[in-house]
Amino acid sequence: MVKVLLVHNGSNPAHCVKKLLADSLQVELYEVRSVPEGKDRHQGIMPDIILIPLPEWSDPMIHTITQWQHRCTSEGLHPGFLLFTVQNDSLTFFDITYGSMPIRLNQSDTGHQVISSIRQVVGRSRVERSLREDYDHHNRIICHMPLSCLDVDEGLISRTTPHFTQLSGFDESEILGKSPEYFISSDSASQPGDILLHLYHQKCIEGAITGKNGEHVPCRLTLHSKESGLPGDGLWFIEDRREYAVISSALRETEYECREQLYLAETLVIRLGPDGTISFVNPAAVRCFGYEPDELTGKSVGILFPSGTLQDVTNPVSLFLEVSDESSSAIHIFEHCKKNGNHLWIAWTSRGLYSSDNELTGIICIGTDMTEQASNGEERISTRVWRDRILSYTDISPEVFDAVLQACMEIGREGREGKTIGTSFLVGDSEEVLKRSRQLILNPFSGHPPEMRMVSVPDVREMLKEYALLDGAFVVTGDGILEAAGRYITLDTSAVSLPKGMGTRHSSVAALTGVTDAIGFVVSESGGKVSIMKKGKIVKVIA
Repeated sequence: MVKVLLVHNGSNPAHCVKKLLADSLQVELYEVRSVPEGKDRHQGIMPDIILIPLPEWSDPMIHTITQWQHRCTSEGLHPGFLLFTVQNDSLTFFDITYGSMPIRLNQSDTGHQVISSIRQVVGRSRVERSLREDYDHHNRIICHMPLSCLDVDEGLISRTTPHFTQLSGFDESEILGKSPEYFISSDSASQPGDILLHLYHQKCIEGAITGKNGEHVPCRLTLHSKESGLPGDGLWFIEDRREYAVISSALRETEYECREQLYLAETLVIRLGPDGTISFVNPAAVRCFGYEPDELTGKSVGILFPSGTLQDVTNPVSLFLEVSDESSSAIHIFEHCKKNGNHLWIAWTSRGLYSSDNELTGIICIGTDMTEQASNGEERISTRVWRDRILSYTDISPEVFDAVLQACMEIGREGREGKTIGTSFLVGDSEEVLKRSRQLILNPFSGHPPEMRMVSVPDVREMLKEYALLDGAFVVTGDGILEAAGRYITLDTSAVSLPKGMGTRHSSVAALTGVTDAIGFVVSESGGKVSIMKKGKIVKVIA
């Protein structure tokens, strides 16, 4: 049964059509007197087809009929619209979409032909409705799925999805017609066109969307190539990888912590009294320092430090209390001395023990030997367990990190000509460091070939002790080239938060590491401590 809504305006063509349809068992006929009445009633009728007498082309009713059709479409209704007229004994239907269908009157099968024509239009309308519903359904899925898509043709974006406009911050008009490389970058692509070629060959690569606000959003790019066209043409599927990046960073931190815990499994435990007297030493600590089990108990903890290093320290307990007051993320590493005179470095975590009156009764010190054997047979501090976390997301090699740390420790321990000196190093991201600092003196490294400025060369490290007497910081590239000495840091340090006792040198270096990817090393003039800084915070202290 076909539902037909007939606009019967009393004209001869309307009478003719009504007569042909009224007695048909295949048609459920509804009548209205005008187009406006039909617009008001069509939702209650839900017709499959609407028949309207053909008005004059100058008649404003043409515009009303067009509005009616658009209204039906917007409401999700897709009835067929047929305009009809009678001329020269011929009934002609005009399908607004598909053209005219003339039918001769006064023939025995005229009614059958009219019904057949109406069914054709109804069939097409149902197909159109089905296609439209499928399109709307798929479009809703695409619009709400957490996946961006770009259609790239001849190297330019021809279509995009709402999710990409939301992710990038650009309007659709700002995206269409541009190369994907305008918005997307990849570490594997350094030249224009590289990202198209890499994606074409590899089909799936990691990249980043550069948003309108300058933010870089990590993403994964997958290409479904076209059979023809330029390399990179086809559908680009872009997966937002921000959550993945956060999870990966957390997993990496967990891995670093696990590695440290595994390495620190053979822990040293010492208990000190308030005056620094050793009251307990576990077997691992006894073995580490090379003493007999009963030789350390009752002795001052100063026996475990090299001679001369505690001359300015009234009570050695204050060193360990300082460790316990610091954040657990800033492991303090002290240089110690074995019974046989060999040096070693211990990473300590300490906790003070207090009475109910808040009086210090002792300190529990838990440490791990961080010493390794250098190629020349000397003992030196091992950084291999904890430096990876510090060096993550920097351009600094492990060898350069160790060389600068060694230079800092030598300056802190030996000074220059018997005098204690303080200095600072900024390592990595050297271009940004130089932009945010200025030269206090003539740069002593300017004009020298790179091989004469490598911080890993022993003779160069000796030269550093001379220049450490100068005001300002050293600037070292990530691959170990000394760029400058005597640099004054031109940054506001008011937002820097450091423990008490840190001077302007510490604050300036911390401020600069907070706005660059550089690692800062600060040698304290008093005590020779080496503070390592990253992202505006102290991450290691070595004394």
